[in-house]
Amino acid sequence: MKAWGKMTIHDSNVREKLLQLGSQKRYNFTAEYARCGYKVTYRRGLDRDKLAPTIMFKNVKINNNLVTDHLWFNYTKGFAELGKLIVGDVISFNARVASYEKLGHKIDYKLERPTKVKLVPHKNGKDTLPIPNTTKGKNELLGYIMLENKKFYQENNRPYYPWYVEKYKKFLDQRSSNTV
Repeated sequence: MKAWGKMTIHDSNVREKLLQLGSQKRYNFTAEYARCGYKVTYRRGLDRDKLAPTIMFKNVKINNNLVTDHLWFNYTKGFAELGKLIVGDVISFNARVASYEKLGHKIDYKLERPTKVKLVPHKNGKDTLPIPNTTKGKNELLGYIMLENKKFYQENNRPYYPWYVEKYKKFLDQRSSNTV
């Protein structure tokens, strides 16, 4: 166990390889798409919680060396521009290591501010299916996430919001009417 300011680092919970990289520069990473989801951000004074789209990657590597088994990111515009991802799609991006407080008292490490986000091409090629841009269509993107995870959310008593799904379906209808 290591002391870090007022907080404690528990070695078993720290992404040690990210810690070793440090936060002074950006690195190029590759990772496999695993799933999408959302997080609830609690806001004082609001009647309801605010949802934020998230995306999870597994087998996060630098120079083909594993640095962590998985990481969650905010589902940023760069990720949304890739289109609909399939489990196992490989993504490359640049990011910086940052520390954060986990569960109120532990320090853990994450990657933040992903840039130069690209889909590593498949040998057989892949058509990308559009999904909503997070800067203009966050509600629509949350609908896509709800639809993708409907069974999981319902089986695990996680909130499922049909209102967001309707927003996503409207987005798809508008896209198809614009391409006709």
